[in-house]
Amino acid sequence: MRSGSYKAGIGELRTEMLKRGLDAALVFTSDEHGSEYIDRHYAFREYLTGFTGSAGSLLVTADEAGLWTDGRYFIQAESELAGSGIALHRLGEKGVRDIFEYTADIAKRFHDRNARLNIGIDLKLITGKAYNRIKQLCDIYGSVVTDVDLAEAVWKDRPAVTHERLEVLSDAVTGRAVKDKLEGIRNKLAEYDTQAVIISDLSDVMWTFNIRGNDISYNPVAVSYGIVDMDTAVLFADRDSVNDELIRIMKKNGVSVRDYASFDGYIQDLKYAKVLCDLKTLNAHVSNLFNGSVTVDKPSWEYIPKYIKNEAEIRRAQEAHVEDGLAVIRFIYKIKKLVKDKLNSSGEINEYDAARMLDDIRRSADGNRGLSFETISAYAQNGAVIHYSPDSTGSAVLKPEGLLLVDSGGQYEGATTDVTRTIALGALTDEMKTDYTTVLKGMTDLADAVFLEGTRGENLDILARRPMWERFVDYRHGTGHGVGAMLNVHEKPQAFRYRISSTDPQPELKAGMITSDEPGIYLEGKYGIRIENLLLCVEKKTNEWGRFLGFETLTTIPYERDAIIPGMLTERQKEIINEYHGRIYRLYSERLDEEERKWLAEVTSKL
Repeated sequence: MRSGSYKAGIGELRTEMLKRGLDAALVFTSDEHGSEYIDRHYAFREYLTGFTGSAGSLLVTADEAGLWTDGRYFIQAESELAGSGIALHRLGEKGVRDIFEYTADIAKRFHDRNARLNIGIDLKLITGKAYNRIKQLCDIYGSVVTDVDLAEAVWKDRPAVTHERLEVLSDAVTGRAVKDKLEGIRNKLAEYDTQAVIISDLSDVMWTFNIRGNDISYNPVAVSYGIVDMDTAVLFADRDSVNDELIRIMKKNGVSVRDYASFDGYIQDLKYAKVLCDLKTLNAHVSNLFNGSVTVDKPSWEYIPKYIKNEAEIRRAQEAHVEDGLAVIRFIYKIKKLVKDKLNSSGEINEYDAARMLDDIRRSADGNRGLSFETISAYAQNGAVIHYSPDSTGSAVLKPEGLLLVDSGGQYEGATTDVTRTIALGALTDEMKTDYTTVLKGMTDLADAVFLEGTRGENLDILARRPMWERFVDYRHGTGHGVGAMLNVHEKPQAFRYRISSTDPQPELKAGMITSDEPGIYLEGKYGIRIENLLLCVEKKTNEWGRFLGFETLTTIPYERDAIIPGMLTERQKEIINEYHGRIYRLYSERLDEEERKWLAEVTSKL
């Protein structure tokens, strides 16, 4: 990304802080819309630290630097920060204070010696919710926040922001017209006694106006804002992203289009008494622009219900998973054969080669529009790095033994896929088979759940973790996340997780939600195992006891037959796996060549 050590980057930052009279700098992994995945223009934290994970926050003072990240990235961060002088703070571990609490400790030390901590933050890159926490500690200890874009001064070869052409989706793809969506939002404005809503989350903007973009890798979104009041709707997008046809279609739907650069001025001229927004995605810079308006903070999923898929979106998801499954099945067959054949030849294939092979096969699938995230291809001990990404140089060579963990997904017209399979490349140890079967049991038990309406993801997470917890093993990530419809592969608000959050409440599970089911076991220095399917929440039965819900498995890819110990499975688990494998063979047997079909018959035969 740049020459020189990451220690030099921190040194450059400290020099700039000294010039500006800053005692501390907070650098967040975010863009101006609170996005999980960001354009390279905003990757300042990565530039400074060398840590490439998608989640992490950096605190730098004159004499210390620390990076905060969660359990998905502990191993990766420890490796990538080695020798940098940057301390790793493992969020969620006992006794670890988050970055705001840690900053408050520093502020208190300044206050105790009658000094005032001056914190530099780019307010466009911190959400209003996070900024409010910073302001609270400032009020306690007399600290101040200076709004400053330190990246502009320090990052000399900073990439420009990406702006690509917007695409309008038809109502047949989205299943719901823009006018109907705007009516639903306006009903919520009335319910909350507000006059307008600021739509800041990029996927929310895309969903509301039935458009898609390509400004962030793997996420079909465009840098944009939306404003909807009781009479008008405005889409703010970069002038290079729109054309006359899009403007015409938006006008037909009662939406005017303005240049993204005009958004700040438009906000400052608003005369609304109450403005609805989501301060978890609306940045602090914008939230500070309201002149006299009261902001009503509500999670956007309450008034932009993109997480509940309609019939058209469900149908497209089902169709997309069939095509996606065929691509992954062909890859699994091919990679197993290649690794075995390479044993008797001079050639080699590594993790990176395998990832690119799968990417190419997936891109050729019927209806594919690209990838939904960078493919994870992790062999042997690299599988224990939860979000490992192979590099073109230095990737591990695949051998006809052990496990290859592959987590991947695709974008299709109207649908998004995400699947993980842990593939046996040859001989496995008894420990590997035991761990694989344990993970499969948990994943299967969650998919088999039947529950009353009103249940949340926190209530069901135990089903996936129980087989692991019974062995006193766990995994440092949630069991499942929502998935978009030709949108972000990680979509809020629903999730499967056992920790109940007071700051991020879960909605009730509802028919139409698509959520991943992906337990795992990760043994540092040895291997990692994860199995992931996408589940569609469906109605099972309504009677005098209430409405019962359950799941339909969308993913159609066989499990690793050679890694399963049948004696560890209950009869119900065997029944579910056998029915699943039977369905897969019926789906694909006529679409494969003779060798592939013979292999599929073997791996899907009854346990």
